[in-house]
Amino acid sequence: MLVVGAGPTGLTLAIELARRGVACRLVDRSTEPPGQADKAIGVHCRTMEIWEDQGIVQEAMDAGIWLNGQIVVVNGHQTHRVEWDLPELPYAHLGLPQYETERILTNRFAALGGTIERGVELRGLTQDAAGVTARLSAADGETTVRAKYLVGSDGAHSTVRKELNLAFNAGAGRFPQLFMLADVEVDWSLPEGYLLRFLHETDGKMDGMLVCVPLRGQGRYRIATMAPPRIMAEAARTDVPPGFTKEYEPPTLAEFQAALDGLAPPGTTARNLRWSSIFRISHGIVDRYRVGRVFVAGDAAHLHPPAGGQGMNTGIQDAYNLGWKLALAAGGHAGPGLLDSYEAERRPAGESVMGRAVRVAFTDEMDNEDEKAQFLDEMQMTLTYRGTPLVGEALGWDAPDRGPAAGDRAPDVHGLARRGVGHRLRLFELIQGSGHTLLFYGDASSTEEDLRGYEKIAAAIRRQAAGLINVYAVLDPDAVAPAGLDLPVIRDTERDYRSVYATTGPCAHLIRPDGHIGFRSRPVLAGALEDHIRAVFG
Repeated sequence: MLVVGAGPTGLTLAIELARRGVACRLVDRSTEPPGQADKAIGVHCRTMEIWEDQGIVQEAMDAGIWLNGQIVVVNGHQTHRVEWDLPELPYAHLGLPQYETERILTNRFAALGGTIERGVELRGLTQDAAGVTARLSAADGETTVRAKYLVGSDGAHSTVRKELNLAFNAGAGRFPQLFMLADVEVDWSLPEGYLLRFLHETDGKMDGMLVCVPLRGQGRYRIATMAPPRIMAEAARTDVPPGFTKEYEPPTLAEFQAALDGLAPPGTTARNLRWSSIFRISHGIVDRYRVGRVFVAGDAAHLHPPAGGQGMNTGIQDAYNLGWKLALAAGGHAGPGLLDSYEAERRPAGESVMGRAVRVAFTDEMDNEDEKAQFLDEMQMTLTYRGTPLVGEALGWDAPDRGPAAGDRAPDVHGLARRGVGHRLRLFELIQGSGHTLLFYGDASSTEEDLRGYEKIAAAIRRQAAGLINVYAVLDPDAVAPAGLDLPVIRDTERDYRSVYATTGPCAHLIRPDGHIGFRSRPVLAGALEDHIRAVFG
């Protein structure tokens, strides 16, 4: 497996492959790790769940700060204040500079035995039915390597995307403005820990914008605003590509102070400029995420305005979706449609995220009627793969259609008990890891025949999936487990599982390695479940 590009997307994919024992080369054209440029800051709740699964969430929390919410000010008047600490979320919104994210991911990859090959650039690729041939150049010359699959996570100016001749409309999606970005300390009387958006409108049209994201440290912010006139005048004579550019002198502290003077509260002062740059916002998405044995992910596949912090988080989730599928394919356990499901699931997600980010990039758009729902969307907690080819369900004619459906993110559950464990468990503790998890449910109405049937189905499923599925029986406190039941029994002591998954009577949920429900059956229909397993595992 060859992964081109060692940013957050490529590192996430490399970790997912390495933790499943798949040999992976991770190359990057840069010769050094990223510097102190902040770039992406916001880490979404869904990404935090991924990091919990990968074993790095504690390190991320230690290195970042929690973002309390968002305040929007238009023409000097506060129009919105949204709190982000929702009790139903497993994690709040974390502020973490991208260089810290990459450090943490790099360390995790190294702990799994991986290394980043830096100063290695992709020069070209060809593919056939058996694999991909890539030309790589480094300081000691050019080499040709062979891989079963190649993934391009090589950013906004992706070589892999160009080699595949993918249609990408980012040029048409460029915003005309240039922007400047800085890591700076700000003195003002505004509450700490909030993302702050200051907008100026004239006749209903936005003509000034300042976004301030808190960083770790007293009064420290990553601020973004429109580039100063001197740079805009130069840019009018040249074609500035999307992303960060080094064509212009970095903006000065005085230029950021001028932006604060125009948009922030009176008396606001900036000091201690650590870093600054110029960048251009663009948006676009490729027409295909897969061509044969080559895939694109992250910014190589989609570009977004930075509103909502969607870009890095979406790329991480691309990799989390693709990693387990490539691992099954590498081991010869993938059904014919498994790899195609990556594009079927992730391209619509990319389109949705891009559309939302473009919509709110330069407005104060926020639905006060449903701020909670909007925040859950931005945290990508409501993202679903419903209706895509490789998720399914079998519901009896009288089965109530309630609870999370096939394709939805599997919600966590608390208060589970297992014999021999002296503390309550979360569902996420059961489903974490590199494989699928099959959860059978039984309550007081479940007969011994039902539960013995689970044993037989589990044995058949394990054989069919080469042992890559963990199976549990989740039982209501009133359910009677027959003696010698050959399944691990998890007791739903507080009936939280029953409530969250809307279970009544015998049913089953198959949870994929990426935390989405791949299949649900109510009642348990063995044939339909086995058909789904065959489609996934071949």
